[in-house]
Amino acid sequence: MAYTSDLRLAQPRAAETGLVGKLQAIRTDLSQRYARYRVFRDTVNDLAILPNSVLADMGLNRSQIRSVAYEYAYGAKK
Repeated sequence: MAYTSDLRLAQPRAAETGLVGKLQAIRTDLSQRYARYRVFRDTVNDLAILPNSVLADMGLNRSQIRSVAYEYAYGAKK
């Protein structure tokens, strides 16, 4: 029985820098986008349950909830 070694493991494989690398980048991007979206949705939900008097104390109207949550999650609009 012959013993063989795989020297390719010492070098980055072409697949990791090609298609696999692109798929990993897409996965990372999607997970970051989903995390920001969850922050947005959680902020909208948290502000929506507050009574109007508390929102007024914070200087907000109910119609501003989505825009405030968007700015919090994604940063200022460009």
